[in-house]
Amino acid sequence: MATDQRQADPNRTLDLLWDVQAPPTRGPKPALSLRQIVDTGIAIADAEGVAAVSMRRVADELGYTTMSLYRYVPSKTDLLELMVEHASVVPDIPPELTGWRDKLRWWATDTADIYRRRRWALDVPMNAPPMGPNQIKRMEQALAALDETGLSGGEMLGILVVLSGFVRGHAQLATTLADVEKRTGVPQAAWDQAYGRMLTSFVNPAEHPVLARIVADESFDGYAEPDDEWLGDDFAFGLDLVLEGVARYIERRVSPE
Repeated sequence: MATDQRQADPNRTLDLLWDVQAPPTRGPKPALSLRQIVDTGIAIADAEGVAAVSMRRVADELGYTTMSLYRYVPSKTDLLELMVEHASVVPDIPPELTGWRDKLRWWATDTADIYRRRRWALDVPMNAPPMGPNQIKRMEQALAALDETGLSGGEMLGILVVLSGFVRGHAQLATTLADVEKRTGVPQAAWDQAYGRMLTSFVNPAEHPVLARIVADESFDGYAEPDDEWLGDDFAFGLDLVLEGVARYIERRVSPE
């Protein structure tokens, strides 16, 4: 497995992402394509998680030697970057949407849906801000939605960071909860029951007055059976908070009192 530890070259990674790298000049005529390799890695990750992806495993699936893959993909880091880039096609924003808020709501929901379909993408470390064509298209969509607000470029980038962080954080939480039985061997219901016991047995008004009041008001009941494993109601509520915060910021920034 040591061959998977080859050092990545950020500029070579960039060329691979944008498909501007020179074709191999040595050896026999290429029998593989870069996209074949990437798609095989994605298929493995879809079925078994990103931990199962290695250059050797991809080569075995394709019927080639590990060394032959390095003619196309210089390192496992490059392979993972390419897998995330090609994990999903980025659709255009529906033309009927008007206003920055509706466009960003669509953008955030569509981004979350990508994580829902490709949960393994959350396990790929981020080595840099988005660099590939699909990711840059998604970045442009969000910035274009905000461009009508009158904010500066730096402010729009800051909002994009906040919104992206919310979506990714929600996806990580939802994925962790959805996979609890696979990870622990214990059904989700058993963990929920233990959590309920903690709330009723160990939370007390003397040490946790606010939490105890919320428990007594049965405010947790709405969380006992979420609408789906992706915690859709929580996502919608959190997204509303983020967008409302952006709206208030725009009001103060563009039309100060």
